[in-house]
Amino acid sequence: MDRFFIQHSAFNISHSRLRRGFSLVELLTVIFIIGLLIAILVPSLSAARNAAKKMTTAKEIDSVKVGLEMFKNENGPDFPQTNGYPPSFAHPPIREGDKKYDFQPELGEFPFLQDNSKPAVTGAHWLPAMLMGVDKLGYIKKSSVPNKDDLRVKPNLWYTPDPLADGKSVLTRGGPYVDLAMPTRKTKDLPGRANPNFPPPPFWDKIQELPVVVDAFDQPILYYAANSHGRTSNMVADIHPTDNNYPGGPQQEGPPFYYHQDNAPFTGTGTTDALRGWDFGNSGAKHTIALSGADHTAADLRDVDVPEKRETFARYIVDRKLYRDFENLQSPPPPTTPLRPVNAESYLLISAGVDGRYGTNDDVSNLPPWTD
Repeated sequence: MDRFFIQHSAFNISHSRLRRGFSLVELLTVIFIIGLLIAILVPSLSAARNAAKKMTTAKEIDSVKVGLEMFKNENGPDFPQTNGYPPSFAHPPIREGDKKYDFQPELGEFPFLQDNSKPAVTGAHWLPAMLMGVDKLGYIKKSSVPNKDDLRVKPNLWYTPDPLADGKSVLTRGGPYVDLAMPTRKTKDLPGRANPNFPPPPFWDKIQELPVVVDAFDQPILYYAANSHGRTSNMVADIHPTDNNYPGGPQQEGPPFYYHQDNAPFTGTGTTDALRGWDFGNSGAKHTIALSGADHTAADLRDVDVPEKRETFARYIVDRKLYRDFENLQSPPPPTTPLRPVNAESYLLISAGVDGRYGTNDDVSNLPPWTD
């Protein structure tokens, strides 16, 4: 009997030990270790995810570059002002005899809306329209449009199902020059918020329906086509003046290579709240290329201690080698030092990258590397 009692007691003691819970110290230790691992791993995972998105964006930009070259090979003669590439600031006048389509290309007006409206649009809007067609079925060039019922001067009808209303007309398509699976979004569906001052309210109801090519962060890839008439005496201009006068250049003469206006609704045009562009991260931070720097000289671009001179579109696109040459001079370069942008004969493609701000070091673009 005693032996049974002793064995039974030993069993109870052993069993009670097995069922004993964790102490508070043990639980806190485990929680601390788990929290520490999360603190270590989450930033790493976020960094890896962002790196993967940047790589995806870089590949997307490479695909766009191939598409732009294909477009140039097929349609180059139609676009002499942009060296054969699609426009970002203008469209060649659409004329047929003494008739023409009444829109103002110097303002970036978009001639391909079916209701004949003509909003001022950005280079980011021109990109999918020309590489895919406004309906993603391919681009229609003027030479493929029959000379009947003034159709050649009515591009708003080109992409309708029955452009001649005869039940049988189909216009020949070119391209598409990029994969139709390339991600696009309507302007109104972009993340963040648009500045109500950009674009002008009368055009917003049209622009919000137009698509843009987006990067892996769902932000627009900006497109700037180089002006084939650009001169080193005026690297960049703020706007497209109708009188062809460019008083904003460093030497105030000649047409520019690039127009800051081309994507101003996204980049903004200044540092105040009213002039900031699209706030993709809802952070309130301005885009670094919001200021054009159109009135800056080589000496101004070298003055990197002044944000208004350092953070400009002009400094962002200036030829990197040229910039380093006059940056290393012991004395400031003279005001008439010629300025030349990168890709002066082609185009710029710019993704805002992780931070959602155009003009910073994490941008993904076709510009050469820029390090300070």
